[in-house]
Amino acid sequence: MTDSALTRRHLLHALGGVALAAPLVGCRDKMKEVQPLADPALDALLPVIERDTKQIRDGLPKGALEIAKHIDDDPGANREGLRTAIIKARESIKELVVAKSTFFVFVGTDGVVKRAESDPDLAADKSLIKAVPETKAMLDKSEKLVEVFGYMEGLRGVNKGNEMQWIVGAPVLVEGELKGAFVTGFSLRRYAEVLENTLKAKLTEETEKNKQMMPLFYNFILKGDKAYGTSVTPDENMAAVAEQNPIANMQGGSFSKTIEVEGRPFHLAAKPAPALAKDAAVAIMLSPV
Repeated sequence: MTDSALTRRHLLHALGGVALAAPLVGCRDKMKEVQPLADPALDALLPVIERDTKQIRDGLPKGALEIAKHIDDDPGANREGLRTAIIKARESIKELVVAKSTFFVFVGTDGVVKRAESDPDLAADKSLIKAVPETKAMLDKSEKLVEVFGYMEGLRGVNKGNEMQWIVGAPVLVEGELKGAFVTGFSLRRYAEVLENTLKAKLTEETEKNKQMMPLFYNFILKGDKAYGTSVTPDENMAAVAEQNPIANMQGGSFSKTIEVEGRPFHLAAKPAPALAKDAAVAIMLSPV
């Protein structure tokens, strides 16, 4: 091969290397652009969570007092009458009218769900205590409000994948006699969809201010070492977030790391959400488009 041919070959090889490297450099640059979006987006979610959890905590004990006015001596005997009582109690308490609850149910003294507000009633005749043993405390006459996390199939918020519910209950007393418990709360995955609206609005504001493209994003509620995304969040993304265990690996009150899922880079960030639970957080994955 002549010297001129070798020179041409080396030049082509060098140009090819530049051509291959350019997208990678561009991707890294774009990742640097999306990373600053994470903090303001997560900060926008924290007061929303505080507001939404407070509405339920303040409203449910009032709802338990209200439903006691409408239930029969045997609350499980008339299912439709009990559903009407649930609706009346919820609609009478302003905090419960606007609450982001994904279920309202009445639980009998045996721990079995007698009726839900929703139709079809997927929780009826199933034991809440068997599914989530900690809910037994909701049937203690001395308690005003009990909060637990767990999973009951009849309270599922999405139709696929891992789930968890924040379950809040208060005993219902009629003339001092325990009749059951009024229970509400939300599916963490359904609530992630509620938060997504706030998140999208904040990201839109930030990207328009900075004249950026809206990134691809997924948001999550973290509980312990698990991650719960919206109904359209790929299982691979939820698994990737859980694998990072952001709550256990926070430094200075936050978590931030670039990860890769199915060959796509994401900036993952998380912040504590103590209004929900001590071991709860919100997280976001951002990827440039």
